[in-house]
Amino acid sequence: MRHFFLILLFFSVEATLAQTVTGVVREKGTGLPLPFANVFVNNTTYGAASDENGEFKLTGDFPSEIEVVASFVGYVTGVQVVSFQGKNEVRVEFELAFNESSLSEVELKSKRDKSWERDFRRFEEVFLALPDDPYRSQIEIHNPWVVDFEKVKVEKGPNYLKASAQEPLKISNRALGYEIVFYLQDFRMLRNASRFYGQVFYREMDPIDSLTGARWESGREGVYRSSVRNLNMSTLLNTMDSLELAVYYVLPDKEDRKRTNDFTVEINKSLKPVAVDSILKRPLGNGNYRIFLPGRMEVHHLDKPWRNDYYINVSHAISWIQAPEGYYDVDRKGIPVNPTQLLLSGYLGRQRLARILPLDFVPDKKFEISETVAEVVSSPAARLNRLREKVWLTSNKEYFYPGETVWLGGKMLYQEPSLGDTLSRVVYVDLVDKDSEIIQSATFSVEQGKINGGLELSQDLLPGDYVLRAYTHWNRNFSEGDQFVLPFPVLKPGFRPEVETKEQESYFGEILVDPEFSITDSLTYRVMDLNLEFRDQFDNPIDGDFVLSLTDVDAVVDMDQGIRLEQAMNWLDRGLAETFRSELTFPIEYGISLSGKFIPDNKRRPPVNPITIVRGDLEDYGRVLTDSTGIFWASGLYYADTAQIAIAALDEKMNPYGSVELFFRDSPVLPNDLPKYSYKIEPIPVEDHSLDLSGDFILLEEFVKEEEKTRETMADRNYGYGEPTQEIGPEDLEKLTFIDIWGKLRFRGGQFGNYNFGEKTGMPLLIINGQSLPYLTEREFEEILIQYEPSQLESIKVYSDNIDKSIFGMAGYAGVIMIETKKGFRTGPESDRKFNSSGFQLFPVSGFTEFPEFPKNPPADRYLRKKPTLYWEPNAKTTEGLYKSTIKIPYGVRAIRLKVEGVSVDGEVFYQVMEMEL
Repeated sequence: MRHFFLILLFFSVEATLAQTVTGVVREKGTGLPLPFANVFVNNTTYGAASDENGEFKLTGDFPSEIEVVASFVGYVTGVQVVSFQGKNEVRVEFELAFNESSLSEVELKSKRDKSWERDFRRFEEVFLALPDDPYRSQIEIHNPWVVDFEKVKVEKGPNYLKASAQEPLKISNRALGYEIVFYLQDFRMLRNASRFYGQVFYREMDPIDSLTGARWESGREGVYRSSVRNLNMSTLLNTMDSLELAVYYVLPDKEDRKRTNDFTVEINKSLKPVAVDSILKRPLGNGNYRIFLPGRMEVHHLDKPWRNDYYINVSHAISWIQAPEGYYDVDRKGIPVNPTQLLLSGYLGRQRLARILPLDFVPDKKFEISETVAEVVSSPAARLNRLREKVWLTSNKEYFYPGETVWLGGKMLYQEPSLGDTLSRVVYVDLVDKDSEIIQSATFSVEQGKINGGLELSQDLLPGDYVLRAYTHWNRNFSEGDQFVLPFPVLKPGFRPEVETKEQESYFGEILVDPEFSITDSLTYRVMDLNLEFRDQFDNPIDGDFVLSLTDVDAVVDMDQGIRLEQAMNWLDRGLAETFRSELTFPIEYGISLSGKFIPDNKRRPPVNPITIVRGDLEDYGRVLTDSTGIFWASGLYYADTAQIAIAALDEKMNPYGSVELFFRDSPVLPNDLPKYSYKIEPIPVEDHSLDLSGDFILLEEFVKEEEKTRETMADRNYGYGEPTQEIGPEDLEKLTFIDIWGKLRFRGGQFGNYNFGEKTGMPLLIINGQSLPYLTEREFEEILIQYEPSQLESIKVYSDNIDKSIFGMAGYAGVIMIETKKGFRTGPESDRKFNSSGFQLFPVSGFTEFPEFPKNPPADRYLRKKPTLYWEPNAKTTEGLYKSTIKIPYGVRAIRLKVEGVSVDGEVFYQVMEMEL
């Protein structure tokens, strides 16, 4: 199919005489004149005030059809369309009605709440400028309280958010030097689309110095050059500069061809270059022109550097323009007569009020635009602010006891949500005491912006006020305020926070949660079928992600002092100080990370060396390069507990050389003021003080005896090998080195004392966590033991003198060393190893913290013990507004407290607490 364009005629833009609009402004009903009323031509700098008789006069170079606007405080704004139709002077009369619904400034300000603030932030992104636009920090609404929001329910079609303003919006655009008054007539925002219109009057600001004036002048020229108006004028006059704009016709997709992201490959395949003089345009006889487009056009702004994710080899801005009706109309200045005739996307689709010029702006074609002046470059602090992230966590309850299990859930907050996929995948959590000492630490993964974790508190943890601190490696580049710090009371067993009678507070926002449940009884526990229905204010189902917890009302006091998600999101409104600077020395982590330094074994080695990293027996591996100083960084490992990591620099023949020093992660400085809950404690009035434990069930009576028999583990029974000759326990392993340990065990030169003197018996049998590793060479024996530090071990048991050799067979003839590792260090070489670690340095490196998942499905043959937390789900999600779950409830629970906290797909935060009698 051939595509062609015709030029039907040449034309010139006519010079016109100045036009004049005169008229009067009166009060409707009385006919009295309204002196000092504001009258202006919409979207221009042409304006005047009416005199004492209500008369006004406007003169300028106007298009053939304009909108004239008249406004007066307390009255409904009047708008009239004026058509000159060959005349140079037109008179209009306005009758303004009193605005009976207008509210006072105090009344308007009092309407602001959290929901309003969230809506207003979204309103600014659509109305003023996108968050990443450098102009965003340069434009401001001075009277935001006049804006009100409502959600409109539509019978056919999607509901939308509507904004209205009781008074005109007063706006300063310091990027272009305009004071703007905007009379908002309609604003609608859907999930993936938006529109707004109104009448706007521009007044040029007075620059404070010549540099500011030059910046404004250059900025206006730059905005014009990147506007659809300039594109239209270039099309009308056939003056499109090949160094400024290039236009391509987007060819229809072919089923047998897949589009690439290489611009040079796509030329004449999916894109056809279009000569500007081949685009069809036609005069309409009324001073306007019609431009015909055959389909979707791709416009390249060649003089506009811009990051580009669409093509790999294009570094300038790209726009797409399409006329659904095949054409659109413009006036003689290139201004679209009806903007709805055009669909804009890409760079042109980013245009907001911050980048809209008054229609009477006249560009200086001789003006040479300096990109460094024309584009208001955002400050370093503003650019860094877009890269910030922060952790938000919540727990199954607000206070704990020594020995309890703490379940955690939460999400990442991003200053720029579109960058969430490229930021941290690892979160660090510390339990910190009142002296700022870290008592316990954990590492959890971030999955699609969500966090799920848990901590098992020590039985020896002293009661007191602690804090839970959470952070990422990346947000260490920013201020201490980007750390998440949550008060964490640990109470003395037998006591609880003092109960205060207060009204239950919940943050509903625009979302309501309606619970329904039914209860059935079984032999060992009760079964609750829970349905949660999420609906907006128009009774429409709405989806979202949330954290769900159910607690026993009689066992848990609701302190209602946690950091709610709605509060945490206030951080999004706090940017960095303009003076803030950061070298971003802490890289983003995409998994467990390693950093270290390579030390060459001779000076002839290159300054940059490849470092090979292997986890375990080739479960994972990769290669990174050092910098010129030998420093290397690797990220992206995923494993739980602790793994053996082998690291070496390999030459072309895969031979290791040099050595490696591994750096271990330190912790950031804590904020100066650690938060603390305000509470008193009182004795628990009942003797049964239940705790939250990961396994809370009791075997039925007929199985108790059998349970007692199996409670002893294989490790406790030495895997059936009987009592050892010698044993080193945890106490000695914490303080002795392996040299001291081998001396204490009389193990020298691969033998135990004089046990096998004179016999060629080989190395002792090595058993690690019950796994036998027989017939090892001395080198293999050493490679395995070097993986462990004594502090990682639970015990070392030796079978040497007086053992029954038949127990171990020939493999144990030289004796047996049995090693049991602590929980979290159960790693080691398999007997069928694939990776030869010869020449590599071996390091034990901690991975993600393993934690007990909440026991949602206890065995049917066991009683479910009464406990404070009945259910915990940190990754709950609705489907078509509905969440369903089956929950096992212990007998004896009278009532439950249900909490939901999360955010809808539209970004609406909700938090609701309900108590339900069973």
